[in-house]
Amino acid sequence: SMRTPCRATPTSRHFPISEYRQLRGLQERLVRIDEPSHPKASKASLIMDEQDRAQERFRIGAIMLKKSRRHPRPLIKIGASALSLSLVVSMCPIMGFADDAQAGGSNPADQIPLIENSAPGFPDVDYSDWYGNAVTFVASKGLITGYTDGSKAGLFGVGDTLTRAQLATILWRNACPDEYATYDPTTAIDTTGIEGSADGMYYTAAANWAVREGIITGFAQPDGTFDFAADKPVSFEQMITILARVAATPDEVAASRGDLSAFVDGDMASSWSRDSLAWAHDLGLVEGYNDPDRGKLLCPGENVERQRAATVLARAFTMGVLK
Repeated sequence: SMRTPCRATPTSRHFPISEYRQLRGLQERLVRIDEPSHPKASKASLIMDEQDRAQERFRIGAIMLKKSRRHPRPLIKIGASALSLSLVVSMCPIMGFADDAQAGGSNPADQIPLIENSAPGFPDVDYSDWYGNAVTFVASKGLITGYTDGSKAGLFGVGDTLTRAQLATILWRNACPDEYATYDPTTAIDTTGIEGSADGMYYTAAANWAVREGIITGFAQPDGTFDFAADKPVSFEQMITILARVAATPDEVAASRGDLSAFVDGDMASSWSRDSLAWAHDLGLVEGYNDPDRGKLLCPGENVERQRAATVLARAFTMGVLK
């Protein structure tokens, strides 16, 4: 039978850049005391009381609801109520990104069906912490479903590094929901044409899609070949570059001109990632770490933990960068 085509990569933004900057201005007024702190950064001081913070987050939610009425979005059901995805995720904290260790010993979930109305509960998730709402959001969409076997079966994988295959799978599930719903990895054939991907894996169809669409190109090897590197960890700059390829046109990304001067370590970003990182920063998707002693840190080469990936994705959906 013929499958419904995957969603095409967008040719334009959902909202004008000026509106993103308005939202970013509101976001920057929030205090990030509920975010993870970079190991090198000292703890942020409280400059707004909780009532002010709640009011400011309500304003952000109202802005996003107003935009969602102009640009319709899917609704997420919680109990008997249907809420705009914008409002659900507007309650997620603005966050930074921290280093993490390579995950090992478990395979990511690949057979749990797309969850429409509720999200599974994970025993390793502290839902009162900065990432709790984001985990609920991505799990309710069936994008990150947790481990299904091994010693970590039933866990979300808080603190585990997200791999390149896992990131490809998350984005493929969102872009190709019909293919995902009927996917049988035991019959999947690798068509990427590059090393580092294989037949019969939970990620095989995702890798095929990502390479075909030019979203993941693989690491260039000395012999001129490329390596998908399915099990390698995703660095922050890799993740943002991949998201930019999914969500923006090359011209939109290039318009940022790779300006990372807002970050004291912006020059540490790889040349191939600078435009994407600057694009994400211009939108307010990337804020970095606030270090009172050194300034704002980007930390582009650090690996991304699964709960932090969930928060990045939730923010991208909230802002209309992903849909």
